Amino acid sequence: MSQLDQSRQTLILMARIAGFSYVMYSATGLFITFGPVPVLSAFSGGDAPAAELEFMFRIGFVAEALMYTFVGISAAAMYVVLSTVSPGVAIMGAFCRLIEAAMGATFIILKYAAFAAITNRDLLTAFSDTERGALMGLFGHVHGSAIFFLLIPMAVGGVLFFSLFFRSRFIPRWLSAWGVLTYAIIGCVAASVLLFPDLRNSIMLFFLPGALFEWVVALWLLFAGINTRHWETLDN
Repeated sequence: MSQLDQSRQTLILMARIAGFSYVMYSATGLFITFGPVPVLSAFSGGDAPAAELEFMFRIGFVAEALMYTFVGISAAAMYVVLSTVSPGVAIMGAFCRLIEAAMGATFIILKYAAFAAITNRDLLTAFSDTERGALMGLFGHVHGSAIFFLLIPMAVGGVLFFSLFFRSRFIPRWLSAWGVLTYAIIGCVAASVLLFPDLRNSIMLFFLPGALFEWVVALWLLFAGINTRHWETLDN
């Protein structure tokens, strides 16, 4: 096998890994949002939570950790593929997605702090019900609003990545353009919610096209892969 064929196979493999990572973090995101994972308010009572409720909440922590791990894996795989188009832009896109993953990990820790305040037996006696409720409310509010902060680097990284896909034609240009538009909208919506919190409920529907796009591009990369021939022709 020639060196060109080896390079092409590496790019195709990395694209499929990126697609698989998209599937995994999209699936874990759906599980966290719509699955049986309880919300923090379920622990608002003064007594220690039931073992089953606590276990399901811990499953949610594992799902969140997996989600941001696959965000990092997808960023690395995307960088390998798109660095052949523009190394500088590709590394900026990957760095933005890694910022997203790092922020997500930080917010998991904040959420765990609230969880520990109501499940750790030592802390149950150290805090009064009022203090424990206040801590849970504070950390819960921070975690609930935190997603809008990490959506901004996510959006910038997505725009950079799919602008390179558009340029290279590794995937159809209509799909690349959809990606650029989707991530631009996500960034604008996230910034709008941070600036004007009252808009949160009225503009959440704008995230739905983004969720649909991520499933479409994930399945495309995983099963259809990328077409490197057009870019190789231009490069030569």
